[in-house]
Amino acid sequence: MAECMLKLLSKEGVIIIEVQYLMNTLKDLTFDNIYHEHYNYWSLTSLINFFNQFDAKIYKSEKVDTHGGSIRIYVKKNKKAKIENSVKKMLSEETKFGIKRFKTYQEFGNKVYQIRKNVRKNIKKLRDKNNLIIGYGAPAKATTSLNFFGISKEIDFIVEDNKLKHEKFIPGVKIPIKNKSHIKDKNNTLVVLAWNFFKDIKKNNHNLSDNFINIKDLETNN
Repeated sequence: MAECMLKLLSKEGVIIIEVQYLMNTLKDLTFDNIYHEHYNYWSLTSLINFFNQFDAKIYKSEKVDTHGGSIRIYVKKNKKAKIENSVKKMLSEETKFGIKRFKTYQEFGNKVYQIRKNVRKNIKKLRDKNNLIIGYGAPAKATTSLNFFGISKEIDFIVEDNKLKHEKFIPGVKIPIKNKSHIKDKNNTLVVLAWNFFKDIKKNNHNLSDNFINIKDLETNN
């Protein structure tokens, strides 16, 4: 695809690409963003290596908030294009962080397994205190996290705004997905699985529960 884009690009043209940023995934431990349609996980270092093979140059880069942290790059065919400070600064940050060190990824794995221990412990505490635990949101990231955590019967059902998901199940753990009308009163704990929309979900659904919990808050050892 990159080859095709560069063939179509004029000498003065620019390709703008936005993808999830690997450094955010590693720093923020957002392992649940790893799933089937997120096929590659890019750093600026790897993107520069990738485009070098096509004699193309990334001359500008920036961070954006999408998907818990993404990177946006600007690519030209002109090898003499002036590289902006944003690229140099980001490359320096990646090197300092250890993006090229294997140990960085080992530590990421160890921290993710600790998260699983914490969530399993904290969801059990919730279950012991509450008669009804409901999930809110059934994004792909919830499938990754719930399967990894081994959480199934701990959540009674999940409510979802997308009608196409109603009366379906979370793959693997088989938690049923329902319409919000399935919640009859506020005597429940609502665990928000679509954690990146937690504030909006809580704000817009105060009639569903008095106890909203972000799944991310269950990841700490408390």
